[in-house]
Amino acid sequence: MALQNGERPHTLLLAFGNPLLDITAVVKDKTLHEKFHLPVDGQLEVNEKQRALFSLVTRQYPVEYTAGGCALNSSRVFCWVLGEPNRVVFVGGIGKDDEAKRLSSITQSSGVITRFVEVDAQPTGSCVALVLGSCRCLCADIGAASICEPEHVFTPSLLPVLEESEFIYVEGYFITHSFNTAMQLARYAHTHQKTFIFNLCGSYVCENHPNELAELLPYIDILFGFSEEYKTLDRFVDVEKISTQLSDAANSIIPDICQALRVLRGSKKVKNKDNNRVVCDDNSDDNGSSDSYEHFSGVNPNEVIDNLCNGITNGKINEYCDSSSNAANGEEYQKPRLVVVTNGPSPLLYILNGTVQERQVPSISAKKIVDTTGAGDSFVGGFLAALSRGLPLDQCLDCGIWTAQQLLQQKGCTLPTYPATFLSED
Repeated sequence: MALQNGERPHTLLLAFGNPLLDITAVVKDKTLHEKFHLPVDGQLEVNEKQRALFSLVTRQYPVEYTAGGCALNSSRVFCWVLGEPNRVVFVGGIGKDDEAKRLSSITQSSGVITRFVEVDAQPTGSCVALVLGSCRCLCADIGAASICEPEHVFTPSLLPVLEESEFIYVEGYFITHSFNTAMQLARYAHTHQKTFIFNLCGSYVCENHPNELAELLPYIDILFGFSEEYKTLDRFVDVEKISTQLSDAANSIIPDICQALRVLRGSKKVKNKDNNRVVCDDNSDDNGSSDSYEHFSGVNPNEVIDNLCNGITNGKINEYCDSSSNAANGEEYQKPRLVVVTNGPSPLLYILNGTVQERQVPSISAKKIVDTTGAGDSFVGGFLAALSRGLPLDQCLDCGIWTAQQLLQQKGCTLPTYPATFLSED
């Protein structure tokens, strides 16, 4: 359907996070890492002494500027993969400075609609990425990105966007400073049958904000994270206890997170590899007892997998979660529960409504890898772009993998100059 003059496309994704101006510098050795006590491959928020790194890098090294921050990276990639501008709206705090102008220009040129919260007393957040071979160290000074209160979000101008968005996405770093906003968004999504998506983003979030995560997790519909982030979550948040305390655990993502953590601990194994499918071994849980999967009792697991993978569309699983058919039967609307655990080039783990699987990751030559910055964010952007098109789950996962591998061949989280082809080839 053609848009009329003055109309804008329907918003598919509404994203919240820390907007950062990324400053990427390729280094030949560990001089800067040693000088400022930085990891060769990792991420951190800089302290007062480390803040001098920013001016030093921009003075002494050739640098490239890109828009950064987990959710903003995913939003830009989402537009690139989808091949359509103005289908995602991003919200986050920025300063009133030259860096804000540069960041706004880069973001808008990638097709993302911005609803930035302008902050008077803070500079625009920035992040230096030191690239050493295939490793990168991300050093962030988030500044104004730390400001995004509920009164900045639930406004007459933004409420219409909330109402029309199909997906609400919040990055993990956002809860470190704007947890109340994140919780209100989660409750809004739950009440209004929106798909609420969360990315753990870093072990730092799990280690330093376990109470916030414990409160937020039951509201999440789709959860992304790297394997090490889930392992840190397991150390600092008692997800099993949350599961036993929930009055409606069967309809939340918590049991699926528990399944993922058991696999990562090694107390639950995967088996039955066949055509890229790996079904979880249900013989034992952490206590050596049987897992019943009561809601799949008497059903062939592979049939369940096929039905779910073919039915997930626009954040809903048609056969199991159609709100109109459930309402007709007097049943409460249920959204899909999906946990995705990425692990670099190793197979990724995913749990959909109680069924555990793995998916292989095609190999990519190490010679093609330029920079790992934003690979996880790119996976999320590609996955959500495919999901917004209504593709089956297996294709959404493959789109995420394909997208991440394209971005691995760029310096920083820079969008390729060529068009994305994954969805056009579908």
